[in-house]
Amino acid sequence: MKLVKKFNFATLIFGTGSIIALAYSLTYLFPVTDEAFVIENMTAISSAVTGHVEEIYVKNGQELKKGDPILLVKPEKYDLEYKGIKAQYEQAKVGLSVISQQIQVTSANMQAAEEQLNRMKYEYSQKSAPDVGNGVPQIELKTLEFNIKSQQNVVLGLQRQIDLEKIELKKAQTGIATLSAAVDKAAIDVSDTMVRAPADGYIQNMYMGVGSSALAHVGLLNYVDTSEVFIQANMNETDLSNVQAGDKVLIFPRAYLGRKIFHGVVMSNNWSVDRQHILPAKETQLILSQNHWVNLPQRLPVQIKVLDNDPQHRLLPGMSAYAYIRTK
Repeated sequence: MKLVKKFNFATLIFGTGSIIALAYSLTYLFPVTDEAFVIENMTAISSAVTGHVEEIYVKNGQELKKGDPILLVKPEKYDLEYKGIKAQYEQAKVGLSVISQQIQVTSANMQAAEEQLNRMKYEYSQKSAPDVGNGVPQIELKTLEFNIKSQQNVVLGLQRQIDLEKIELKKAQTGIATLSAAVDKAAIDVSDTMVRAPADGYIQNMYMGVGSSALAHVGLLNYVDTSEVFIQANMNETDLSNVQAGDKVLIFPRAYLGRKIFHGVVMSNNWSVDRQHILPAKETQLILSQNHWVNLPQRLPVQIKVLDNDPQHRLLPGMSAYAYIRTK
């Protein structure tokens, strides 16, 4: 009787161990984990400009659509800056037009001077021709030569004036481009006084009121982006040998267990964790002795995108779930 009992007990232990070993060796065929949770896709909302909050249009927990107004930073300062730069821009455009017209006038004067020079040269060539002989006094020819040189200087001076005016035109055009960019920036600043929702989501951790200071690019409140929802599934490394990016996933949130199943897709197979422990003073690794009896498999974070987010069964940041990856 004792032998039978020993045999039965030993058989039970051996059988149980065999089943556990078999299940452990085949877990990679069924990648599943009970350590999955909704990732907090949170954005810090800030103003792009500095000022004081003039209006607040939302409250904590309020759901918004992309582009909905959240708050308004007092815009008067930026309105005045925009109007001032816009006035400078318009004035510069007038100056540019004046320079362009001046170049046209100077060019016309130079054309007239060149025509006058050509007439003088023609007259001189006629009066100094050999067949004319001494019919034209030498003093008249000398006067024509002097006038031709003088007219050449006039043409040269007008050409240099045109060159200088073109340089001024180039400078004015550069100034116009600079002011145009400044006008665009000032217009953006005016637009940025209205802070809007960056995506579909809801307000969280808003503790401020009208008159609060808003510093540019410094967070004022938190915004939970619900346009896309992700799950982090911490899987045993032994379950991941066949898992690839694009594999379909069944997600069972504990909050809706038995009522709702979500579907997802593995985003990437570039998962990793940090197991190094560095001693700061020596920059050397410290090896920790763990799992003396059983060396447990390392868990690695698998990122999963939810494909069928359901507003009736909201997946809130931090919710836990079961995840089963359907490998190919």
